[in-house]
Amino acid sequence: MRLTQTCADRRGISLLEVMVALTILGTSLIGMAEYGRRYARSNANSAMLNNALDLSSARVERVKAERNYTSMDTLATTETGISGYTGYQRVTAIVQTLNAQYAYKTVTVTVTHPAMALPVKKTTAIARF
Repeated sequence: MRLTQTCADRRGISLLEVMVALTILGTSLIGMAEYGRRYARSNANSAMLNNALDLSSARVERVKAERNYTSMDTLATTETGISGYTGYQRVTAIVQTLNAQYAYKTVTVTVTHPAMALPVKKTTAIARF
């Protein structure tokens, strides 16, 4: 009879149980916050990389669309104020290769941003027909 009386006197949860539950909850919230931070950072990096790829691809296609092979060299520029893309710099380099067998131009477009670790480069070769 004494055993049932002690069980009836004990009600609620102890301070130790509350502290363990709060520790588990705090640890899981810190883990979720770190996951959210990494997710946001990778999204921002992916957006920058996609913008750089779009800029480089658009420039390569613009150079490839040039009708006059000899005036293609005028498209070699360095652009810093690209509308819609703040902070990006796009450098277009055109190098002509002439020898007895080949005559072509190599177009290299490099896009950089201060927050990007590595620049994005696209290269193509255009031959004269």
